[in-house]
Amino acid sequence: MAFQESKRRCRTIVLILAACAMNSCVESFEPKTEIFEDALIIEATITNEVKQQEILLNRAFRFEEFVPVPEENASVIIIDNLQNQYSFQEITPGKYLSVLDFGAEKGRSYQLLVTTSSGVEYASEPTFTPQTSEIHALKASRIDNEEEGMSIFVEYNASQTSTYYRYKYEETYQIIPPDWNSQMLAYEGPIIVVKARERDEQICYKTDVSKNIILNIPQESNENNIPRFPVRFVQRSNYIISHRYSILVKQLAISEESYNYLEKLSESNQDENVFSQTQPGFFRGNVYSKSNSDERVLGFFHVVSESSERLFFNYQDFFPDEPLPPYVDYCNPFVARLETPQGVPNIHELIAADAIRYHSTGPNFGEFFVVPRICGDCTVLGAITVPDFWEE
Repeated sequence: MAFQESKRRCRTIVLILAACAMNSCVESFEPKTEIFEDALIIEATITNEVKQQEILLNRAFRFEEFVPVPEENASVIIIDNLQNQYSFQEITPGKYLSVLDFGAEKGRSYQLLVTTSSGVEYASEPTFTPQTSEIHALKASRIDNEEEGMSIFVEYNASQTSTYYRYKYEETYQIIPPDWNSQMLAYEGPIIVVKARERDEQICYKTDVSKNIILNIPQESNENNIPRFPVRFVQRSNYIISHRYSILVKQLAISEESYNYLEKLSESNQDENVFSQTQPGFFRGNVYSKSNSDERVLGFFHVVSESSERLFFNYQDFFPDEPLPPYVDYCNPFVARLETPQGVPNIHELIAADAIRYHSTGPNFGEFFVVPRICGDCTVLGAITVPDFWEE
């Protein structure tokens, strides 16, 4: 009955929208949350890596608000089954870091305890540290099926058949703009001249982190008894593999409860604001209110064992003598003129706005061919600083 009623409502909305379009309705529509229940959101994962562990506390937010409200001035501690206590301090609103470095140890269980500034107490179920499972190998392979590109996959030992895994990655890549030039346009008095470039803008680096929830159960994912799992696929047309590319893959051994929770979270919401849509379709994690068993608490306290591997490859390693992927801009040179129609910036305005880069000198006096800045300055997309881990 509820499903049929939902279908009738959807059909009514569609008809209203269609009628509105036919009658040129122009009144804007702003979606608003009709039913909202305030709830604490706990995002917590501690690993076996000895470091400052991180806990994030926020309040559930309405759909139209777009950003969560941080839970500030809370007391946050973690205790283990040996009664060791690890205190956390608030670094930025809603972000809490452990005062001392520590890592989850094998054979121990950990429990998260949170007390808000208003005195409400929350806790997690005691959670044991999973057994560590190392990445056997991390490899990259060219794929020439319907969709060409590079597949990055992990290999694990065939004996790893009962562990639950989550994968995260950090990919770093070189950015070399196609129209970089060692010369630049500059002013000498009122005259525009070509001179040597004052700063290096040729090679930059950019790091992106994974956003999707990537899960795997080796026993179920093995195909033809080949113990491998694809973590990342980069299309050949993606400019990030144009030159040198690196990826750090983190393999997190997690509990079955963590796996089931993350799987539900991934299925229920595919956008970045994973907690904006949890009402009314709420599903419970392993955190709860100590004073009110009926209170809804969102999130999960994960205890994981982490291992990681990094690899590098060059585009030419897998696509020798083949064209590079298309850049993010067409980079067509154009003449920047002294006099332009009203509303079109002239060369002086373009230089002042740092919007162009020198390409070549035109046949006429004072005429210059230029390209958009993104085509000759890598700092538009990345940073010049070479990462500490980078290898050529």
